[in-house]
Amino acid sequence: MASLSTLLTILLLVLIPIISAWNAYASGINIGRIRKNNIQGFSKYAAYSGLGLAFVGMTYFLLIVISVLAYGLGYIDASTVNVALSVDFLVFALLIIVFGIMVTIQSVIVAYQRRNFMSIFIAAYNIFAVIWDIYAYASGFRQAASVVANSTRKNRGNVFVLVVAAVLIGYFVTHELYKKGLQKAMNEQPGQGGNRGQMRTAWGGGTTNT
Repeated sequence: MASLSTLLTILLLVLIPIISAWNAYASGINIGRIRKNNIQGFSKYAAYSGLGLAFVGMTYFLLIVISVLAYGLGYIDASTVNVALSVDFLVFALLIIVFGIMVTIQSVIVAYQRRNFMSIFIAAYNIFAVIWDIYAYASGFRQAASVVANSTRKNRGNVFVLVVAAVLIGYFVTHELYKKGLQKAMNEQPGQGGNRGQMRTAWGGGTTNT
């Protein structure tokens, strides 16, 4: 059972940058169409939530990668990695849940309206992901909070640098993909296209002790 959980966590971590990249691009398209058609209401908020989800999902993944690389290169020790992963869990995983709930609701609405395989698949995946994320967050919160609370000033200083690096890279990547989607939407003919389905980022949950 533990090996299955580990395998699922690895699979979800691999999917995070792919789904986040798609969400950034799809958000650009959706936001562009919303602007062109002056659409208000829940669809507008959901589109911007998708962009927020893309950014925090990408940043969550990048913080893991940067922390592991910094450890492998000898710039930080194992305790700093544990603190970084715990901060990642407490902050960015929570934001994934918050933005993801909006995206999940929107995907269910789209699935009900279209009733085709892809929209239903995205809605089903999003429902699974939000349930998984909430469960994982509730299960791992105490451990992650304890790691951060017991960290040293040096650990926290190093983690701050890692977080800033992940945020800056995450913003650049997300913004570039968003601009490509926005440009595509702005070049479309009136009435062309519909809502692009956005997917939740399921992150597997839990902190990793190195």
